[in-house]
Amino acid sequence: MAYSAHTISRIGKAPKTLGNQLGRWATHHGFSAIKVSKATGASRQSVYNWFHGGEVFVAYRPAVQALLKILQTSPNGEEAWRKTCKAFNLKT
Repeated sequence: MAYSAHTISRIGKAPKTLGNQLGRWATHHGFSAIKVSKATGASRQSVYNWFHGGEVFVAYRPAVQALLKILQTSPNGEEAWRKTCKAFNLKT
């Protein structure tokens, strides 16, 4: 599912926090908030809060940093999801 123009706009205007960087890369690759949620163990609402500049709590930072690195080094969303499933031991 693609992100709405409103969501993309909010992410673009938010402070560049760790979570916002994740949001920028997620929207760039069309990597859904549901996939981010599955990888990090956070709720979708938390993921959207991060995307909009909210703080990533300490317990989630290692997963968010690992996922951000995957998104930054992947050529597209499909490859990012494959790498994410392998790194986080998720079923596709």
